[in-house]
Amino acid sequence: MQTLPRRAARIARPSRRPRSGNYALLFAIALVVLLGFGALAIDTSYMLLAHAQAQDLADATSQAALIVLRQTGDQGQAEAAANEVLGQNAIAGQSPSSVDVTFGTWDDTEAVPVFEVEAVNPNAVRTTLGRSGAEAVPFLLAKLWGRDTFDVSATATSATRSLQVIIVNDFTGSWGERDFADSREAVLVALDMLAESAAGVDQVGMTIFTNRYAWEYTPFANIANPAVYADVRADWEVLNIASKAGRDTNHYDGRDCSLYSGSRQNDFSNPLGGCYPDMPREYRDESGTDHSTGILQAKQMFEESTTGANYRAMIVLTDGRPNGLGATSGQQRAAAGYVETRWDEYRGPVPRTVSQIRTASINACQDLWDDLRVNTWVVSLIQHDSMMPAMVHGDGYYVLTSDSGELANILAQIVSEMPLAIVE
Repeated sequence: MQTLPRRAARIARPSRRPRSGNYALLFAIALVVLLGFGALAIDTSYMLLAHAQAQDLADATSQAALIVLRQTGDQGQAEAAANEVLGQNAIAGQSPSSVDVTFGTWDDTEAVPVFEVEAVNPNAVRTTLGRSGAEAVPFLLAKLWGRDTFDVSATATSATRSLQVIIVNDFTGSWGERDFADSREAVLVALDMLAESAAGVDQVGMTIFTNRYAWEYTPFANIANPAVYADVRADWEVLNIASKAGRDTNHYDGRDCSLYSGSRQNDFSNPLGGCYPDMPREYRDESGTDHSTGILQAKQMFEESTTGANYRAMIVLTDGRPNGLGATSGQQRAAAGYVETRWDEYRGPVPRTVSQIRTASINACQDLWDDLRVNTWVVSLIQHDSMMPAMVHGDGYYVLTSDSGELANILAQIVSEMPLAIVE
């Protein structure tokens, strides 16, 4: 048997030629790509940070300018405030050299609110700032690819929300003329501040109260209208304590309206109608302080209003604790046949105890918050009562002061803190 020759098997052997050059080339290419993506990621993050800082700074400058505008009514001071904030902050490590400040109006009751440049009674401030040109922000790593800087800019508009404000004003005789003169100055300061930034449907009203009676002293008035504002101010300038015949014991205004040789009889048969004829009358059997009447009168005004205002506020200004009303309250008024025709009148029930006054006042403020989101502040001169802080709601707070001269500053602070909004 013939044996075939075996074919030698060929075994492939690995090449021993060096390949290090190929790996180095691949690594170099990969390194360039990785560096590129790294530079892109770092500089993109840096750009996003710079834009965020610019927007934050624009927001802050517009807010600062609007706050000062509301506090002072001075556009120069408002612009200075924006520049002060600008100088204290930076975009990517450097403050812009300037900020553009524009004053205008913003009506948030429209379907599509719009900013309109307006120099008279502005209620909004728009600021624009950034870094460009010689102030452009330098890239960190993109310089490797020939990109040295990038521009960044931001714009923000801050505006007052459309406001509806009622001042519930205690005008009982316990104030005394001197202290009440300070309270009158306080509400005038508040009115002026509100008017300085009023626009659109901004409204102000006032109720005044003594015991079981309250009056709508100022129906809601659109104070963005200069003529309306002037009329409201003229009415508030003659505010005084409740009109009583008899002796004017304070003589703060330099007059003595003693009509009956020192008698304290509240006899309004005299045509002068008492010591303060511009105010509603208070008879001798009507002593007491019922805050709930003024608040409930304000509640009625809020409920009947059809304004498109987005922010409602009530400031209760008083100098006294609640005092109960006897069952005979109002009998002298009824016997005299006197009916107040100058203002809409709210008449509360009698008799009413101190506890009932507290409960009614607290509940009315709670209802206003629950139903209409009315923010409530309470300011009291000297007298504190447990119901006063309990009446506070929303952004409001309670202030007790022993100095009537501080009332103007307190009300100015409250008005200046009514919320602003960054609207765009």
